[in-house]
Amino acid sequence: MVTRHYIKMISLFALSPLLMTGCAQDINVDNQLDMVAVPAAWQSPDLNTIKSDLNWLKQNQWAQLPQIVIKALENNPDLRISANRLRSALAQQQITDGNRSVTGDIRVTASRNGDFQSTITDRNSFSLRGGLAWEADVWGRLANDSRASQQSVYAAKNDLDYAKMSLTIRTAQRWFDVTESILQNKLLEQNLEKILQSQDLVSSRYRRGLVGVLDVLRIETDVATARSNIASQQQTISERTRSLETLIGSYPSGLVPLDAKLPELDDVTKMGLPTTILNNRPDIMAAKNRVLEANYDLKVAKKALYPSLSISTNASASAENLRNIVDIDSLVWSVVGNIIQPVLDGGRRRQQVVINEVSLDTSLANYLKIILNAYLEAENALTAEVTLAQQQQHLLIAVDRALASEEKAMEEYAKGLIDILSLLDVQRRSISAQQSLLRVKHRRLINRATLHLALGGQNIESYINQMAQNNQENS
Repeated sequence: MVTRHYIKMISLFALSPLLMTGCAQDINVDNQLDMVAVPAAWQSPDLNTIKSDLNWLKQNQWAQLPQIVIKALENNPDLRISANRLRSALAQQQITDGNRSVTGDIRVTASRNGDFQSTITDRNSFSLRGGLAWEADVWGRLANDSRASQQSVYAAKNDLDYAKMSLTIRTAQRWFDVTESILQNKLLEQNLEKILQSQDLVSSRYRRGLVGVLDVLRIETDVATARSNIASQQQTISERTRSLETLIGSYPSGLVPLDAKLPELDDVTKMGLPTTILNNRPDIMAAKNRVLEANYDLKVAKKALYPSLSISTNASASAENLRNIVDIDSLVWSVVGNIIQPVLDGGRRRQQVVINEVSLDTSLANYLKIILNAYLEAENALTAEVTLAQQQQHLLIAVDRALASEEKAMEEYAKGLIDILSLLDVQRRSISAQQSLLRVKHRRLINRATLHLALGGQNIESYINQMAQNNQENS
């Protein structure tokens, strides 16, 4: 009776962790992954009012961009780091999956015994030992650990995919930066030529006594300022070029490309719906993978409180002669089954459960953060698509009027109908309007690339490769 009562108490004590953890409420990951109320349509202005959307550039406008992007995909150090993270995750998955397999080892030992005084021949001893071990996955702990490793691999792969997309976008944007800075410099040089023409006109009128020295000083001020602006812009070109070179894995030499032209945007295409972002953006998918990984890790931590069942077998043989070590008659074997229930560990296993619960909640919060940021990027870029297009339309008119005004002002100053201040003001307005138009075209290209990435940027790499192949065939 005492023995039966004792066994009953031991069994209850062994199962107590199972009973307590079984009462703990699991986090419903599937419900919490749907944490953002996504609208059925984009909240930005209607993009059908403008002729631009998610296509990249017209085929004959790419110039050297495809080759630059491909070089970045081949040489960028950050992309190499992301690829190595995926390799490490795959290796870790193999290690974790191996925990569910039978493990074994073989050990061969040789020894020689004797003493210094005895005349008896020293004794040789050889032994062969081998063992196999296997843990029964009674509660599914090892399976959950394997699933966690699998989600880690998925996350690393999605990180790599997003890194490729992001690198493609950033390379294109840096190429646009370089091109825009070169074109801005050309505008400044053209503006200097016009100011020098005005200086010749002022000098001619001054020699004839038609204007005073103040006109000469004012035009010389504008000439010096124009030359200073060109020097500053050349520094910008070098800095942007070095940024692009570093991004594609080249030495930052600052060598400026000879030909520069901002490409035109392509025609309208469909954008998709807000909900498509959740499945199109690899960074969101990676965050979701990490939520699932953390959930499996939590299950592993909880099931570590349960008893574990393992089976091990050992075989050994020994002999004084190496040839006899494999004699079947000398073989000794054993099979052992173990049921291990954690009892006293200083609360380590229970605190590990708490740590994994915090990790899961943190990964959920990070998932929410990434989703909200993705929608922020998309909505801002969609709005900019409209507003930048409107700005460009107005600036095209402004530049046309400014150029006409500049030409007219030169004629009227030559005739003495306006003063030097009026002429200089018209010229400054003209160069300002041209620079603003160029900046807006540049911002539209930067924004189009940002929008493409924000909405998932499907098939960017294959599109770049296709464009490069088309350029080679046409050359």
